[in-house]
Amino acid sequence: MHGPPSLFESQSPAPAEALQTSNYIQPNLGHGLRIWWAFYWPTTLIATILTIAVNAGLRRWYENSDVPGSVIGPVMKYDMYVFTYAVALLVMYYILRKNFLHFRIGLQSNFGGEGAQPLQPNLRRAFRVWWTYSWRTLLYSAIGWVVVLYPLGWFVGIFNPGPVFVAVFFFFVGLIIGAAVGLYAIYSNILDEDIADFRVCLLPRRAAGSAPADSIASPVKT
Repeated sequence: MHGPPSLFESQSPAPAEALQTSNYIQPNLGHGLRIWWAFYWPTTLIATILTIAVNAGLRRWYENSDVPGSVIGPVMKYDMYVFTYAVALLVMYYILRKNFLHFRIGLQSNFGGEGAQPLQPNLRRAFRVWWTYSWRTLLYSAIGWVVVLYPLGWFVGIFNPGPVFVAVFFFFVGLIIGAAVGLYAIYSNILDEDIADFRVCLLPRRAAGSAPADSIASPVKT
């Protein structure tokens, strides 16, 4: 499997021998950025609101009950991750059915090869796309921490600018790394990729009131 040929390649048709229809859209960085943003901001917003609300409730429960801090503490520490991944699955399901400004995401059977048929973006298929995105971003984030954040931590430690500056600095660095790996995972590991028994591709947006998928095929990867 391989992703789109170039981050900055403009929209163009696939090779004639591999393309069975002119409706296929070659993904570029602009498409990846639009998909990532439509996925990222609602996931982050909803997960943050849920975390704040639940943690406030847990804090009040702790103050007015005999529940030990050893039980409440870990929940309040890690529930943000649980909410983020749970919400991300639902948002991914929404994204797979969304009409963007000039395109939409399509799922094709038979890996987009001969006789490929359009597939409904149901929850099971959304889960497979979500899973691919999740484990890839976890892997890339771990690499980012080792390659970027660890050397930065050593560098910042030399100057010792103070705990507030360090906290804010690493918050924004972590945010940038998270955004970068998320965009890279969508562009390189989802668009034009085979996942389970189907392929994810870009197609022209649906007309209002049309069926969720059109009978078209995307190019075959080699």
